[in-house]
Amino acid sequence: MTTKTSGGFRGLLWVSVALCTLGIVVAGYLVTKRFTGGSLACTRWAQCDVVNNSMYSQIYGVPICVIGLAGYLFLLGLTFTAMWTEGRAQRQILLLSFVLSLGGVGFSAYLTYLEIYVIEALCAWCVASAVIITGLAVVAGFAVRIAPQHRAQIAPATGRRWRPLPQGVAHGRKADGRD
Repeated sequence: MTTKTSGGFRGLLWVSVALCTLGIVVAGYLVTKRFTGGSLACTRWAQCDVVNNSMYSQIYGVPICVIGLAGYLFLLGLTFTAMWTEGRAQRQILLLSFVLSLGGVGFSAYLTYLEIYVIEALCAWCVASAVIITGLAVVAGFAVRIAPQHRAQIAPATGRRWRPLPQGVAHGRKADGRD
């Protein structure tokens, strides 16, 4: 469990949890409607059913909403894992989360392009998901930036990593010179 983190950093992780949860709700609604049928609740300006029934709503037979749901669940798992780790592992998890959310932003941008220029219809739920994943990328970027640093100590003469020896121990011998 992290013990030496600032409140701002922990707050960012909780914002990420909230955004992931919101993304799960949006994607979960789309998955539910996809498999149970029926029209999507949509705004006046959007044509959600046109977009979600288009040929671009699947990749190799897998609905895009299922991919989105899996992505949000995975990002949520990474966020909780980052909350319970420290040091280098935490930074690597945060960096992975940032890279994956940037991939999600790119994928959402491509899908939004398809909605506007190819399908010529917008889906309010898809726009909401694009906003959520963009927010996650921003939060993940800030989290990587302000995450507590874990720096290895370098011995000046050798350039190797080292750890301070316990009190009374010097180079394999006890401080009084005896083995």
